Amino acid sequence: PLGRPSDLERYPDDTTVVFTAGGLGLPPVYPIMREHLRLGNHVTLISGFRSADLMFWDGPDERIGRIKAAFGDQLDVIYATNDGSVGVQGFVTTPLEAMLKANQAGQGRPIAEVVTIGPPMMMRAVSELTKPYQVPTVASLNSIMVDATGMCGACRVSVGGKTRFVCVDGPEFDGHQVDFKQLIDKGLKAQLQLQN
Repeated sequence: PLGRPSDLERYPDDTTVVFTAGGLGLPPVYPIMREHLRLGNHVTLISGFRSADLMFWDGPDERIGRIKAAFGDQLDVIYATNDGSVGVQGFVTTPLEAMLKANQAGQGRPIAEVVTIGPPMMMRAVSELTKPYQVPTVASLNSIMVDATGMCGACRVSVGGKTRFVCVDGPEFDGHQVDFKQLIDKGLKAQLQLQN
């Protein structure tokens, strides 16, 4: 593993820690989610995929099925698919927004923290959604790490107006402080350079 370990906290029993995992964000979400469960936190996993045929780890004998069996009601799993072939139709933000609105109306488990891992555009959408609700949001930028020393500069990102290197200072940052526009623009520029 590169960077710093996740900061874990034991939250009150009536709250939940929400994980939004976009596609290949599910593998890095899994160990962090597991440790929150071991601490005694209630966890809500919102796992998003484009369609049912791209889903993985969702069977009863696969990772999510096994961890759900081990922790029971301490873990809620919500699936979202872009085409609606499984679970909620839409992105991970669809059920997350419903939870935030329910909390605002005094319903449901209060969200103690949101952890988002996946494509930068998804993490930006999650962070922008939670900001007006003042819900602490952690964005893991592990997908842009390359050399683990901070020397190559590929994982340079602006967080709170300061330059950070994801593989040394991260990979987890306050999602409300990450300059996602800069991050996404840098990724698009790199893709164009590879195509030429």
